[in-house]
Amino acid sequence: MEKPFVAAEPHECKRWAEDHRVNESDRLIWALLAVAGELREIRRLLAKGRR
Repeated sequence: MEKPFVAAEPHECKRWAEDHRVNESDRLIWALLAVAGELREIRRLLAKGRR
């Protein structure tokens, strides 16, 4: 059985969210994952700045 695609970076999730070949509900999920990934990066940078 083939493993499903796993996006490792927010920009990959964003690419899938903007792909009009993907159905609308899946695009929404990819968009939410992209935002979550970007927020994680922001939190990491903020925490690094406080040290």
